[in-house]
Amino acid sequence: MFVKICGVKTEGAVRAAVEAGADAIGFVFADSSRRIDVKTAKRLRRHIPESVRVVGVFLDPTLEEVETALTSGMTDIQLHRRTLPLEAFRRFGLPIIEAGRETEAEIVLLDAPVPGSGETLDWETLGRPSRPFWLAGGLDPDNVATAIQIVRPDGVDVSSGVETNGEKDLEKIRAFIRRAKEEFTCTTNQ
Repeated sequence: MFVKICGVKTEGAVRAAVEAGADAIGFVFADSSRRIDVKTAKRLRRHIPESVRVVGVFLDPTLEEVETALTSGMTDIQLHRRTLPLEAFRRFGLPIIEAGRETEAEIVLLDAPVPGSGETLDWETLGRPSRPFWLAGGLDPDNVATAIQIVRPDGVDVSSGVETNGEKDLEKIRAFIRRAKEEFTCTTNQ
């Protein structure tokens, strides 16, 4: 199971996620309490091995905003709502993850209407997109295994579900990754 820990802002959270086996770390460049600047992203990027993807998360960005953020070493671009056509972002030559079902991005992200809100999607009625997809929206260490069983996504993406009082909780990060990967192993062995 591919696991992305999003909205990471500290070295401690990066280290906990990497050591626990995260496949991707998300840096938020959109207007959010989890937003970081390019300088911070560059500093944190140094603690992430090449084997872990680093995703720049944007909300209706300009091409200039994306280009500037990519100087911090992003490997993927994640888009939430956009005005520009998807093709405009392909110029950067990186895989694109996009929230919403109707997308030609490499990876579809099924997320709550307000990203990072902790709002849980209705897994029973969600349906599986025809493209590879990650599930987000209200996931946490206590429900990720159930979500994987019901939806069978290609990956899971969490932000607020591994926080306590608005800050990343290192134990919750570890528990989330462990439970997601354990459930995937159980599901594939059935």
